[in-house]
Amino acid sequence: MNKRILPPLFAALCVLSLVALHAESAGPAVNISKIQVQPGPLATKLVLESDGPLSAPKAYYLPGSPETLVLDLSQAKTAESPIVPSSEAQFIRDIQVQKTGSQDLRFLVRLNERVPIRVRADGGRTVVELAKIQRGQAAYLIDSETQARLDRRPKGEIFLDKLDYSQAADRVSFRARLTDEAVAQVFALENPSRLVVDLYDTVLTAKADTWSVDSPQTAVQRFRVGQFQQSNPRAITRLVFDLREPGVYSLDSDKSGLSVSFYKSQPAGPAETVQTVPDSAPAVTQATPKPAPAKFEAPATVEFKVEPKPAPVKPAVTQPPAAAPQEKKAATAEQDKFRPKTVSAEDDRYTGEVLSLKFKDADLRDVVLYLAEFANLNVVFDSDVRGTVTCNLQDVPWDQALDIVLRQNKMGKTIEGNVLRIAPVSILTREQDDERKMKESKELAGPVQVKTIPLSYSKAKDVQALLKSKISNRGEMIIDERTNTLIITDVRDKLDLIEKLITVVDTPTPQVSIEARIVEASTTFVRNLGIQWGFRAIADPFYGNQTSVQFPNKINIDGALIPQGTVTKGIGGPLGGYGINLPAPSFNTALGMSFANVLDTFRLDVALTALESKGEGKIISHPQVTTQNNMEAEIIQGRQIPVQTVANFTVTTRYVNAALQLKATPQITAEGTIIMTVDIQNNAADFANLVNGVPPITTQSAKTTIMVPDGGTTVIGGIYRTEDSVTRDKTPFLSTLPGIGALFRNFARTKTSRELLIFITPRIIK
Repeated sequence: MNKRILPPLFAALCVLSLVALHAESAGPAVNISKIQVQPGPLATKLVLESDGPLSAPKAYYLPGSPETLVLDLSQAKTAESPIVPSSEAQFIRDIQVQKTGSQDLRFLVRLNERVPIRVRADGGRTVVELAKIQRGQAAYLIDSETQARLDRRPKGEIFLDKLDYSQAADRVSFRARLTDEAVAQVFALENPSRLVVDLYDTVLTAKADTWSVDSPQTAVQRFRVGQFQQSNPRAITRLVFDLREPGVYSLDSDKSGLSVSFYKSQPAGPAETVQTVPDSAPAVTQATPKPAPAKFEAPATVEFKVEPKPAPVKPAVTQPPAAAPQEKKAATAEQDKFRPKTVSAEDDRYTGEVLSLKFKDADLRDVVLYLAEFANLNVVFDSDVRGTVTCNLQDVPWDQALDIVLRQNKMGKTIEGNVLRIAPVSILTREQDDERKMKESKELAGPVQVKTIPLSYSKAKDVQALLKSKISNRGEMIIDERTNTLIITDVRDKLDLIEKLITVVDTPTPQVSIEARIVEASTTFVRNLGIQWGFRAIADPFYGNQTSVQFPNKINIDGALIPQGTVTKGIGGPLGGYGINLPAPSFNTALGMSFANVLDTFRLDVALTALESKGEGKIISHPQVTTQNNMEAEIIQGRQIPVQTVANFTVTTRYVNAALQLKATPQITAEGTIIMTVDIQNNAADFANLVNGVPPITTQSAKTTIMVPDGGTTVIGGIYRTEDSVTRDKTPFLSTLPGIGALFRNFARTKTSRELLIFITPRIIK
């Protein structure tokens, strides 16, 4: 071989070997079998379940679209489409799955606002937690997963004795040293943007302090720690991270402590070739991206290490089998119809950061200025604001402390945007009264509007009776029954409220299909055994067999005196009758035998009769009816029996149902189950036992109230009846003789069993 060819050939073989090794190391793609969006009070979770561990996912917010979360997965594939519950529509706009390579996937999660995100993985389960921004005034919340972990944790306090933080090229990490592993709960707040980590059963022994972070590219700018709650019912240490903007973070917890890391914001690199879904597009799509330019470079991303997943909490209710995505989405929408909806509400709770105050005869204005600076608020004082403050408050929210010191000095506050106004309560009350009077005067003097609202699913008369208390003194609500339309005359504010209420009331009523099955099963068994025998003996000189004595010289013994015919049952024989006549009560098998001597002076007739019968029967009745929620439905199939009564020479005829009848009233619950009041009857006329020409009614019925899952089947009633009778006819004394006693008795057995079962299956029509 030419030596000039060997080096290029060797190099080509090396390249091919490297390519083959790389392809082999890449391995098959991990299949994501299930994608779920799980709503929660503090965070919404995007859960990816796969048949193996996913490679380190990369998560970041898209630089060109700061409210679009990007999750890149390599060596992964899926045929599943994520379904966003309708309850999350105000938080998640849509989720888009794209295939960016032969074995690479990209998830685009479009949010209505940017929130802190965290990715944790455990084997075949990867969870992306989107921390919801907590707003409004409500009680302090512990979610169900945290509560379950607290219930499993042994009692005893944990001590936080040291805090420090470190900076790296791509992150800032905070480390809290603990004496044991603590249960942590994370949630997000706004104004300013904050990420809060509560450590339960944890006592702060280190110095409560505040740290500033000198890293403009990092999401966190300040870190604080304090004892949020001493006890009652448990101690809580709170870590607060003030954020420049919500971004990507990670949280690791073990027996030695807790680490929280915040990653640097993504630089504004080359434009992403990402296909986003317009607002008018469906909530979930799965599309193939356009080819990226040759010089495309992905922005810097954050890789997450595998974090241990908390022990799962078993739900109290068994989940139904997984349905198709369309069915799951329809079921979720069906349940949302029964969830409470807040049309108008006012909240009142304290959500400010905790702090400690200790003052003696301090000027009220100075204290308010201190609290406003702590909360980053501007302050305006009324000229009549004066007073002193003496207090010792430990670990209370700043807004609660502000209310306390103002109330002690008979002062009040209003907050408009980021401006805090302090004034005496009397002045604020007078202003509120003036505003209320001005609002009422506007309603009385302002222009009224007339609006027609056609109703689709509700009756205008019912809606009018429901909403008539919501109109003002100048308002009027009339109905047009012909077009099912409400004609409302009122001021604008009242019209807006009434329209909101109508959108809640005028909704399609779900329908329920109710299917019943009445199963009647019967078995019969009959076994009869009988015997007949007789004889005749003659001793007479005519036959030459007379006796050898003078008397009696002739003997005639007749053992067949019971004749056959209408009086006795059985079969006949040559003798014309039997001495022992115990045939089977009914028979379909008979065997007769007759024995005689040569002269026919002695004859013996024997007949055996027998019967064995076995029968099985089944009757299935299957009524089915469909009705709206909370509306009674009825279906009847059968006949009516006329019954005549005579009173005062007047004949009255009434009809009695002898039919299969089903009455049911369903009620759909918020969990998707169905509560039903069921009345089912299966009556039949017994023409074999007429009474004055009128057949009696054989009745089978059940009436009950039950709760059944959607599509589930339950037995609402059943009757089981067994009859077993044995009859023996005997000849006195002779039937008890051992051995030959069976020749003097017969045997009859009848066994009957009847079984009635009533099944019910409701289904919500999607």
